[in-house]
Amino acid sequence: MSAWYVLAASGLHPVCPGETRLEITSPVFSKITIRLDPRYAQGKTFTIEAQDNSVKNRYIQGATLNGKTWNKCYIDYADIIRGGTLTLQMGAGPNKEWGN
Repeated sequence: MSAWYVLAASGLHPVCPGETRLEITSPVFSKITIRLDPRYAQGKTFTIEAQDNSVKNRYIQGATLNGKTWNKCYIDYADIIRGGTLTLQMGAGPNKEWGN
């Protein structure tokens, strides 16, 4: 359960056991950096930044992955192990357009 909590608190949630797709959700932390194992990953770290993250601003308004617009509400394991930064813009209300 502790591994699940770390993922969930990071804003990532496994969609289905055995699948490589992770749902992007509201993170608990404003910034978290995951050190990647060089035996399996191309990148050194994967960082999730939640801009304007707070109890009030708990909804994802938009996202970028390595500076490029990311309109998907999920990310694949392959994207994570390349390394980089997933930046989430948080806001007070849901953005029903993001992730569609």
